[in-house]
Amino acid sequence: MDKDVAGALIGGICFVSVTTVLPLCIMFLRRGNRTREQQMQLPVADIVARLERMEMGMESMSAEIERIGEGQRFATRLLNERDSRRLENVDAATRRV
Repeated sequence: MDKDVAGALIGGICFVSVTTVLPLCIMFLRRGNRTREQQMQLPVADIVARLERMEMGMESMSAEIERIGEGQRFATRLLNERDSRRLENVDAATRRV
């Protein structure tokens, strides 16, 4: 191989590695630093406060669901009582005849 060709190949390889591989390595290193910083940004106090808010929300939802269930039970009981009174009235009317 000629010295000029070998020098051109080495120069080309260096140029490609500097223009492509080096920026990719820098990008990956910066991405790793960002993810570590984001993970460390959430202090324990923020997590605890968020969990407390979630707990309060779940408690209020459970109270509302219980209230809805009570309303459904009440409505069902009223409908059953109304149907039983209608049956009694129908039975009484058929006995008179």
